[in-house]
Amino acid sequence: MDPQQTIVTGNWVALIAYMGFSFFVGFTVGYAFRTFLKFVFFISGALFIVLFLLQYNGMININWSIFEEVYDGLIDWISPHLGGLKNFITANLSSAAMAGFGLFLGFRQK
Repeated sequence: MDPQQTIVTGNWVALIAYMGFSFFVGFTVGYAFRTFLKFVFFISGALFIVLFLLQYNGMININWSIFEEVYDGLIDWISPHLGGLKNFITANLSSAAMAGFGLFLGFRQK
């Protein structure tokens, strides 16, 4: 089975079977994560632009050190969990290399 021929004919099920379940899981997680990050970055960017404009015009006063403390606390909380996620993925998928490749392809720019 030739993967390129499978894509051309539109037989995605055969391609997934050829690449393996680990690749499929990695690809879908990467695609979903990329979509989620794009949404979060857009919303947070728009929010910060509004905050900057309001502070620049003197309508509000923002204590940016509190934002830094919240951000540092979030990073401290999420760091151990990301390591656990990596261990879970590598332990439960039969082919971590294919899962990593799928994650890479799902996350990359179009």
